[in-house]
Amino acid sequence: MNEFDPNDYRKRVLAAVEKRGGPDTSDPFELYDLPLDDDLTDAEVAARVAEVWGFWQRQRDHPKYRVLVALLVATHDERSAELLDAGHRALAVARVRAWREQRDSARYALLDSAISRLVARHGGVPRDKIAGLDEVGALAGLTPAEVTARLRRHRIIDPARPTDRGRQVRALLDEFGRLTGGATPATLLVLMGLEPTASEEQVRAGGAAWRSRARELPAGRLRAVVDELLVHVADLLEPGRDAVERYLDTVAAEVAEHLRPRVRAAVLVEDRLVAEDHAFLLDEAVALGLDRRRATAVIVGLAAELQAPIETAPPVEPARPALRDWEEPLRAARAALRAGRPVEARRRVEQARRSAGPDGATPVRAVADEITAVLDEADTRRLAAAAAAADRRWVEALEHLEHLERTAADVPGHPADDLATARREVAEADAAVAAALAGPDAGRAAALAAVLERCPGHPAAAAALAQVPLAAPGWVSATRDARGNVVVLWEPTADGAGYRVRRRRADGSWQVVGRVADAAIEDGGAPVIGTPVYAVSAVVGGRTSAETRSDAAPVPVAPVPVVPAGPAAPVDVRAVRAPDGSVRVSWTGCGDVEYRVRSRDARGSWRVVGRTRATALEDGGAGPGPLPTYAVSAASGGARSVEVESSPG
Repeated sequence: MNEFDPNDYRKRVLAAVEKRGGPDTSDPFELYDLPLDDDLTDAEVAARVAEVWGFWQRQRDHPKYRVLVALLVATHDERSAELLDAGHRALAVARVRAWREQRDSARYALLDSAISRLVARHGGVPRDKIAGLDEVGALAGLTPAEVTARLRRHRIIDPARPTDRGRQVRALLDEFGRLTGGATPATLLVLMGLEPTASEEQVRAGGAAWRSRARELPAGRLRAVVDELLVHVADLLEPGRDAVERYLDTVAAEVAEHLRPRVRAAVLVEDRLVAEDHAFLLDEAVALGLDRRRATAVIVGLAAELQAPIETAPPVEPARPALRDWEEPLRAARAALRAGRPVEARRRVEQARRSAGPDGATPVRAVADEITAVLDEADTRRLAAAAAAADRRWVEALEHLEHLERTAADVPGHPADDLATARREVAEADAAVAAALAGPDAGRAAALAAVLERCPGHPAAAAALAQVPLAAPGWVSATRDARGNVVVLWEPTADGAGYRVRRRRADGSWQVVGRVADAAIEDGGAPVIGTPVYAVSAVVGGRTSAETRSDAAPVPVAPVPVVPAGPAAPVDVRAVRAPDGSVRVSWTGCGDVEYRVRSRDARGSWRVVGRTRATALEDGGAGPGPLPTYAVSAASGGARSVEVESSPG
């Protein structure tokens, strides 16, 4: 298992979970950055869960992820429970692996469908279609890198140029005319006996009829030509009306090239296109396979190239096509979404979906996905707002609730009462911060701390409190006592302050030894040789003072960390292993004192088992094997007795 990297986790895990719509789209192994395949111990898993949990706590004010993190923090106990036990974790691995495969299959379904259609049509994925596939993948939340990885399964081909495709079709139609002894079909539509305005159903029916006829042809060149023409029909016409329109646009370009010299000759003498020539050229364009609108546009375009007016009345601009049945409800869905009414938008997009054919499937799906994302975010924010309100984090709750009011006003259960409460609490906190800043310096920190107690996370209160200086400890002393332990002492600062103690490692980096409320700490993990350098800072209400180091000069006179005469040491220390594997340590006491019990493992390392005022303690963490050695000492009034080691009971 790799070392936990907060920055990498934020970019790799939080960003992905946020993009997918929240923690319910993920699994505990991803959320706690645990691999599925590693055979981890319970201790390793618990350490990673603790690291991630601490990271979430530090990210609660992150400008981008605080909504997500708040929800993760609120559901931490539930999500981490099955990871901490090896048996439950093994069952979860199988479940999560199957779930991930199903999730990825659903995520890639739209992309795979588009790729399969391209492969069926072209024998591979044309290179010029990859940008469009990136857009298709984005509709399902896939990154370009994920789309590229998916495309590695297929052959990438260079597309044929349209002119080459047009020449191929033209040559095949000419050869068909020669082989059949009849007129050469002007277009593939003419070959099938269809008008340029033929519907999708008519095109598919024509293609099916020609395939049936082709199967009856004897083997030979005519059969080969027909088969090749039917391949072009499948590619250029049968995908839908949009494909037919693109094909006719290509035919229009060919017709323009064919008629250009004729139009030039027609306007040579008169410097204009007279009515008779215009009518003749228009009929010729229609005979070449164009509909009347495209034929008119071709003639007008050629005359314009030659700057020749047309003698007839100006051609009527083609009428703007009427809205298709699905376009109006789709526009209404977009408008409702912009107005913050996603429920209405979802109803409208369902109307569009019912009437949309292949030409409308992609735009309808895109809007539907956008609506789903808004509704998912609304659910996430509602949960986060409830959690924030329960913890009295009113600023955070207000942000979520106002966002819901703007973007999801018609979602059932809109928490209007919570919104009013959050606004009132934040307004009162704002007023209290203003009063604290206007008051005397002496009580400012306490007043601002009171605001944060009532309204945790209030940004103005936190910022103002951070500006109130906090005194650092006046001195820090680190000395080994008679037993060889390092005792760190320092000058106390403000009442109620806590202290963070750090030790400098041999490589110059720093390690946190602990956080304590007293002005002393015993460092049992210090190196055996030499006395390390320590740095202590005071912490009060989220404020941290500057650090004071133990190697600062001059060091004031400090209490000498010697062991004063203390209580009598315990006697008759015994260790007995119980049937359940734990070890019961007992001793004879010496008055009202606190006892510290430590155990030594086979490597000679000591660990503190516990502290008690009783004369017995059960060590449930003792491992199997030989009985450890235990040492018990008594403490009273800041002094500690010598340790007495155990003997087997």
